[in-house]
Amino acid sequence: MEPQQPRDTTYFRPPTVLEILLLGLAYLGYLIFNTFVYKPCTSPLKDLPGPPGGTSRNGHVNDIINMHSNTVLEWIDTYGPTFLVRGPYGVHHRIFTVDTRALNHVLSHDSIYTKTGIVRRLIRRYIKEGLLVSEGDRHRVQKKVAQKLFVGNGFKGTGVMVREEAHRLRQVLTELCSNPNLTTPYSPHNADMPESHREVDMYKASTRSMFDVIGRVSIDHHFNTIGDWEGEGSKLFKKLVHMQQPTGGNRGLRLLLSLYFPIVDKIWACDNSNLVNEAMDTLGAIARKTKSERQIEIDQGRRESEEDNRDLLTMMLRHNSNESLGHDQKLSDEEIEGQLATFLFAGSETTASTLSLGLYHMSCDPAIQTRLRTEILACEGDLPYEQIDELPYLDAVAKEIFRMEPAISGTIRQAQKDDIIPLAQPVQLNDGRVVSELKIRKGQLVHVPIEHLHRSTSIWGPAAGTFDPNRFYSPPLRSSDQIHESASSRSSKRDDGPGITSNFMTFLDGPRRCVGYKLAIMEVKLILYTLLREFEFGLVQGGGKILRWNMLSNRPFVSGTLTSRGSRLPLVIKPYRGDDTAKKDEVEVK
Repeated sequence: MEPQQPRDTTYFRPPTVLEILLLGLAYLGYLIFNTFVYKPCTSPLKDLPGPPGGTSRNGHVNDIINMHSNTVLEWIDTYGPTFLVRGPYGVHHRIFTVDTRALNHVLSHDSIYTKTGIVRRLIRRYIKEGLLVSEGDRHRVQKKVAQKLFVGNGFKGTGVMVREEAHRLRQVLTELCSNPNLTTPYSPHNADMPESHREVDMYKASTRSMFDVIGRVSIDHHFNTIGDWEGEGSKLFKKLVHMQQPTGGNRGLRLLLSLYFPIVDKIWACDNSNLVNEAMDTLGAIARKTKSERQIEIDQGRRESEEDNRDLLTMMLRHNSNESLGHDQKLSDEEIEGQLATFLFAGSETTASTLSLGLYHMSCDPAIQTRLRTEILACEGDLPYEQIDELPYLDAVAKEIFRMEPAISGTIRQAQKDDIIPLAQPVQLNDGRVVSELKIRKGQLVHVPIEHLHRSTSIWGPAAGTFDPNRFYSPPLRSSDQIHESASSRSSKRDDGPGITSNFMTFLDGPRRCVGYKLAIMEVKLILYTLLREFEFGLVQGGGKILRWNMLSNRPFVSGTLTSRGSRLPLVIKPYRGDDTAKKDEVEVK
């Protein structure tokens, strides 16, 4: 008899279909229980007061992002500066706060509070691996290089570029007013306009002008999109503009699918994904070509003058050529391309939108425009920017424009670990306890509401929603210094708020503060100084109400025309000929 073989105890059989189904149902049950029962019931925010509702698919999010509603301001008046809002189906607890200490804490601890993954994927879709997407050490390396643009002689050189492009914009507007038959992409011929008057889409004109500025600042290239409408620069510009317009796939469920599952765009391309790919491919080709040519120029010693070393691309390449830096301190090719995309995309549209909306506010209140023009005309010609920066009423107007029209209405941060957020103003919880700090759990979100902070009556007074430069007026001030005491003394809550000045959050704060905020301020001041010397701006008769929408940043549009005509802000301009003829043909929106 043969010896008996030992029994195999490692027997494995494939699970049956029923077992797989039961396992899947068990996991699904766990997810449902964890999401809808365990997490809400154990949330450290469950006793924080907040508005009712929020149980729909989008929770309170639609109310928060609604740019034409006062609902959130009413919540602040009712619940105080810090309260609970809900995410999808009411089960995701979030903190909404305009509390100055809480915001300072969140924005200063960028390693704990980061953009959510979905937000980073959305930004990466449009501007690749730039400053707005990177986190941690990579963000610090990228920011270190970019900051060189805005200090010392480099910033003075940038001022020269901005002034030259402001003069170019003035020249184009002058030609439009003097030649009624001239047609441009931002001002088509209109036979009904009075002599020397032109209807100009100042959003489109400003965007082209800012794109030209950023082209020079980022890669030292003259795109001239404001004057050459069919050139290489204009072709790239048009592609970047088209990918930002409301099209199939850039909103709603289709966008979420492509963000969570990128392969969707490969097998089910939509209009938006095609436009984005076309624009990014063109931008990438220009970036790679320019980078290669610039590296050769540097290697051959053909970019040694100061003027040849004040653009971002050259600075990045020289940074990478520093042999004392380790590999992890240098920028990858993807990061260089992402930086250029970030500057060209975000650095032009954001300032243009804010500037054009500022001109709109001054068209609504001509007295402000007249007062600013009087201050500007009292100056002799082209002053150095350092002197223009100190003009008190121009400074006040620029600040009020940035306060009323921030490029983004708000942002959101996700806690990467459990944390405690301190509060300047204690909160009474639903169980009666009064607390001066809030616990937050890993994964929970904090809404950082820039626009609601700027329009909070407890901080800015009862006229917080009114465009009024007087709240900042007191000579002499600089835009990067402190807000005047008479404004800040309205409330002690303004003493230590976040921002480049107290509770002035247009450019965020902390390590994630906008690296180009000085450039944005310079652009607005120099263009206002240049244009208001020569032109008057007015509203278009029967032109419709100007509203705003958001696609990564805020953009103006005429009510009822967003889908058909996209972002735009038409104004009537005419040459300024003195106070005696200034008011006779002023037009208003009906």
